[in-house]
Amino acid sequence: MTNSSAPDTARPEDAATPAGSRLPLIPGPWETAVLVWKRLRRMSTALVLLFILATATLVATFIPQEPVIASTVSAWREGTEGPGAGVARVLDALSLFDVFGSWWFAVLTVALLVSLTACLIPRWRVFFRNVRMPANAGANLRRLSHSIELTRPAGASEDEVLDAVQPVFRTYRSRRVISPDGRARLAVERGHWREGGSLVFHTSFYLLLIGVALGSAFSFTGQIDIAEGERFADTPLGYQARSAGTFWDESDHRGAITTIDDFEVTYLDGDNRFVADEFVSTVTFEGADGTTRTEEIRVNHPVHFDGLTYYQRAFGFAPQVTVRSGLDGSDLFQSNMILRDDGGFWTGRAKITQGSDDPARPLPQIGMEVVFIPDASITDEGFRFNSPEPNNPRMAVTIYSADDLGLDRTVPVSQLEWPESAILGSAMITPGESAGIGDLGELGSLFEVEFGGGEITMWTGLQVSHQPFRWLILTAASLLLMGLIPSMYAYRRRVWVQVEDNHVLVAGVALHRKDRFSEEFEDLVSRVRGALPAATGPPPSAPAELGVRDPVPASTSSAPHPPSSDRSDL
Repeated sequence: MTNSSAPDTARPEDAATPAGSRLPLIPGPWETAVLVWKRLRRMSTALVLLFILATATLVATFIPQEPVIASTVSAWREGTEGPGAGVARVLDALSLFDVFGSWWFAVLTVALLVSLTACLIPRWRVFFRNVRMPANAGANLRRLSHSIELTRPAGASEDEVLDAVQPVFRTYRSRRVISPDGRARLAVERGHWREGGSLVFHTSFYLLLIGVALGSAFSFTGQIDIAEGERFADTPLGYQARSAGTFWDESDHRGAITTIDDFEVTYLDGDNRFVADEFVSTVTFEGADGTTRTEEIRVNHPVHFDGLTYYQRAFGFAPQVTVRSGLDGSDLFQSNMILRDDGGFWTGRAKITQGSDDPARPLPQIGMEVVFIPDASITDEGFRFNSPEPNNPRMAVTIYSADDLGLDRTVPVSQLEWPESAILGSAMITPGESAGIGDLGELGSLFEVEFGGGEITMWTGLQVSHQPFRWLILTAASLLLMGLIPSMYAYRRRVWVQVEDNHVLVAGVALHRKDRFSEEFEDLVSRVRGALPAATGPPPSAPAELGVRDPVPASTSSAPHPPSSDRSDL
């Protein structure tokens, strides 16, 4: 109805729409691909993608990641921890429990790489073309923002003048040209490092992204806490905690065996006597090919062996504890317990028996909790810790027994909640002593606990890592600094020196930081004036130094100036 009533005012796009169609024109697959490619080629798109990836990384620091702490993620899904099972289901649907392994994170990373590639390649091509081009010949020099005429030395030829002046511009790219009116001219130019530095700066991000992506995909990190005298092997089951990249395969473990020969810790003096000064692990490596090597691993001094890097991470006490049956004397538990610092106390738990549901021989679950005190006194105000070293060691042992202590769950025993009603008994013992727990009257005790004598054993915490492509990340970081400096402090400048009848014309233009060019131009003019050859003939008929146009002050050069007057004339 509208079209029929006003046919003369119909818009052009209406005329292009097929007759009878009310749907908008939908681009086809090829047009869509072209639009997407054009959008990806923009640096603004790369910045947006980089911002999204940074935001995703930030989110991953607040939400537990399954490859790192699977037990916490499991608790969030069950609703026992975190914001609740409903929110956990939403997070799970968005793959936020494994951000770096999600499909959308991989798509964003690939899109960012494609965008950076599409942005950088054309810029590098233009940069190399500009660098290879000779200095601009220039035109209409007197119309530039900065120009001055100096007196031409009497008797000096054009070549003699330019030969004398050219060393002034030794840090510039220069060439001799002939002006359209047939005069000799020296054209000089510098400042390409500004664009070069900018390109190196942006390329370093490109390499950094590749290095991080490849390093993450092929990396491996494992942690283990192990007592002196014990050993572990580089196998998937040899670590207490491990995380591996997408392309790290179990067959990549080489099976190197590490033995903890000794561990030493020293502390600071005075009020900081509880602060560790240095702790060192002496280990012996044995490679799969039979190679052995003994090394000391210190904080910030890792050791490399068989493709792996060993870092000193933590330490603690690992006293030997033995639990025997009070009925037949058989050993139920014997090990160096890994104890953690808990405000001066060193605590730990162990599983003695997992129990049995067999109706014929039911057996409750039995666990043990240990509190180790290296050196403390009991005063009216409570415990007073004298030293972090085991000068007066004592150990409090508590045995728990119940049908369900959670010992059959895939949760670290230190995270289980044991009720006080499950306590079977406790004892305080010193090295070399033993005590009975669980009074059986005339039959003695149900359990006998022994604190191993001799020097208290220590445990050391090691982190074992395989981190490839670190050289690429280091190269990218170096390029970032190398590109940042010239991109900030290099400016494009063009200067010409033309020999005319009675004077020497010096003209210049700044393509960057024009407000600082006036001072630079004055310095160049002063050096050109000083480099002019001495007069050897009669003085010219024209005035000695015309100074037709003095250098334009900084305030004037920074005033609105038609861009075409500087650039188009060049």
